[in-house]
Amino acid sequence: MYLSDDDAPAVADLETTWYDARRNNPNRSAEWRLYYKDCEPIRMARPGDLMCFGMLRDSRLLIIIAQHDSTAEAQAKWLFGIDDEQDGAFRFHDNTERELDAFGAQIFEALGINVEVRDDTHLPEMIGRWGYRFPSNEEFAAFSQSSLTDVDPAHDDPDDVVIEYYDRSYLLFKLYERAVIQHDYDAAPFVSDGVIDVDSFTSFYTSVRNRRMSRAGKVLEIHIAHILDARGIEYEAQARTENGKKPDFLFPSQAAYEDPAFPEAQLRMLASKTSIKDRFRQVADEANRIRDKHLFTLTPGDVTHPKLAQLDELHIHLVMPKVVKESYDDLIQGETMTFSRFIEEIQGLQADRPQSLTLL
Repeated sequence: MYLSDDDAPAVADLETTWYDARRNNPNRSAEWRLYYKDCEPIRMARPGDLMCFGMLRDSRLLIIIAQHDSTAEAQAKWLFGIDDEQDGAFRFHDNTERELDAFGAQIFEALGINVEVRDDTHLPEMIGRWGYRFPSNEEFAAFSQSSLTDVDPAHDDPDDVVIEYYDRSYLLFKLYERAVIQHDYDAAPFVSDGVIDVDSFTSFYTSVRNRRMSRAGKVLEIHIAHILDARGIEYEAQARTENGKKPDFLFPSQAAYEDPAFPEAQLRMLASKTSIKDRFRQVADEANRIRDKHLFTLTPGDVTHPKLAQLDELHIHLVMPKVVKESYDDLIQGETMTFSRFIEEIQGLQADRPQSLTLL
């Protein structure tokens, strides 16, 4: 596969040959070579790109080539634990014992590699609650939160809590979605006697895809709101600002934002996106009174140096859970605030605010 930020992955499925070029010369050490046929991903590769080799459980060899300085390269490095590569050098990284979390699963699925959830402990309860019809995002998020009985959003580190919530909701969604898809297919299969009903399949696929795309971002917002509520933080979700814009979180309220007497220094705005890609630009004009805006994201490897420069130009400051922030180099970490630190700042503003500035 060849990965870049501009186009869909270029994929080729072919046979490779791995052999010792010196096998007939017993007096020389082995020289192993991998031979492969010409293909589009190889033709797209350029010096400086990152090339990763991974053995899949079905004995296939996965070869990923990621464009230099791209988000794809950063995510591949994070996924395979690469942090010490040198120009022209090869390094071996043993990831066989690594547990795959929601972020790793999402990266693999974007590459077309299916990841199965093995722990189905909560599946009977979800089916008992909702049957085979998806509940609202609010219901699903609340169930995910309640299933983590050892997580306290009011007292535990917010960085840890938001990761726990997101990871659990993603894995539960994937588990439940598989059961729903199987049930729907059994009820009305789109394959009969080896013939595919194209219209039924297209409708089925579209509904699954749309549900996945709309769920993740909204559920993340709900998790953030739950943490803010548990800590008694004043905010307004989806408040309306100029030109009907609706920032995800406005602090302390829309009424304060609209009051010209309320100090701008006391206002904050937080946008929430699972992955920023190019959508961060829309954040820049969501609240004109607030010059420096904050953007929460939690996808490792999603931020590159060029993208960081663009964010700086727009006065958008990144907010990440600690474990995600630490997946980046020192430059990006230096320009990023943890979620815990952001909450501390909001709590400080709230505590210092004169009573006369508290609005209904």
